[in-house]
Amino acid sequence: MSQRELAERAPVGLKIRNGTKVYPGTVALDAVDFDLRMGAVNVLVGENGAGKSTMMKVIAGVERLTSGEILMKDEPVDFHSTDDATKRGIGIVHQELNLFPDLSVSDNIFMGRECRRFGIDIDRAEQREQTRVLMQRLEHDIDPDTMVSELRVGQQQIVEIAKSLAQDARILILDEPTSALSAAEVEILFRVIDELRRDGVGIVYISHRLEELIRIGDYITVLRDGKITGAQSMQGVDVSWIVRNMIGDASKSYAKAEPHALGSPVLHLEDVVLLRAGGGFAVDNVSRWRDPRDLWPYGGRALRASGVHYRTPLACAWPHRDRWKPDRRALDIGADQARHRSHSRGSQDRRAYPDRVDPREYDAFFAA
Repeated sequence: MSQRELAERAPVGLKIRNGTKVYPGTVALDAVDFDLRMGAVNVLVGENGAGKSTMMKVIAGVERLTSGEILMKDEPVDFHSTDDATKRGIGIVHQELNLFPDLSVSDNIFMGRECRRFGIDIDRAEQREQTRVLMQRLEHDIDPDTMVSELRVGQQQIVEIAKSLAQDARILILDEPTSALSAAEVEILFRVIDELRRDGVGIVYISHRLEELIRIGDYITVLRDGKITGAQSMQGVDVSWIVRNMIGDASKSYAKAEPHALGSPVLHLEDVVLLRAGGGFAVDNVSRWRDPRDLWPYGGRALRASGVHYRTPLACAWPHRDRWKPDRRALDIGADQARHRSHSRGSQDRRAYPDRVDPREYDAFFAA
C-alpha cells in the first residue's frame, strides 16, 4: 500500500514529534515520533518499563512532555490536564481501574459530566437510560443502579470502557483492557472495537498478549527503553518480529521446563458453592475436574487453574465457608482460617488480596 493510499484509508489524527519525558533519574520517553491513525487500531507494545503507559498518559493529558510536541491536524496542542484532552475528543481506559466503589454504575459513568434538568439538578433517570444503552452496546446486563463494589473485576472493566464510550471520544486509549476479562468478554470488546473503527475512531491498544495484538491491530509501534524500535502496518508482522523489536538481539536466559515426578494429591474440593451478588451461584456444587493434573494441587507442584480466564472455583470459593479435603480429611473453613492454614489466593484484583504466605508453613498444616 502506497503512502497516499495509507493516508486516505487511515489519516493521522495525532502526532508526537521528538517527544521526551524525564522523571528524576529516568528517561521514560526518549525523542519518540509517534503517529496515531484514525479509523484504525494502533497497537502499542513493549516490555514492562518500556514507556507505553507514559506515552499514553502524555496523550491523555495526565502527564506533560519534558520536551517535544503533540500535534493534531498539524497544529501544536498542549494538554495541561485530562480535561484539555477530553475537550479534544481523547479518552483513556487505564489499566488500574478508576471507579468509585460506593457509587452506582450510572453515577460512575457520568461522574463530572452529569446530565442535568434545566441546568440545576441531576437527571438520574436520563443517566440510567443512557447507561442501559451503553450496557446493551457492550452486551452486558448490568443494572445502572448496581453499586460498583458489587461487580466483579471484569464487569468493573466494562464500566470503565462504558465511561469512555459515553464521552464519544474520537481517540480512545485502551491500556491492557482485557487483563480482567473472560474469553467471552474479550470477544464482546473486540466487536465494539470493530464498530468504533468503522466509525473512524482512532484506537490505541496496549497489551502483553501478542497473539491478541496481531488479531486486533492495524498498525503497530514497539517501544524499548523509551525508544521506538519498530513501527509499521500489521501486514507481515508475527510474534517473532514483535519479540525481536521488544528485546533486541541481546540474548536472555530463560528458565527451562524440566519434567519432574509429581507427589500425591494434597487437596480435593467437594460440593463447593459460592453465592453470586444479586442472586444465583457463581460456583454451584463443583466437585469434579476435567483434568486432575491441571486442577489438583500436588505435592511439589503449583496449582494451575484452567477454565474461564483465571476465575476458578478454587479462587472464588475462599470468601465463603466450603468443604476442603487435604489428604482426605474434611475441613470446614472460611477466609480467615484459610489464610491461617497457609492457603494463598490470587485474585482478579491484584490490589485487593495482598496476602503472602510462607510456603514452609504448608508442612505444618498438612502434618496437623
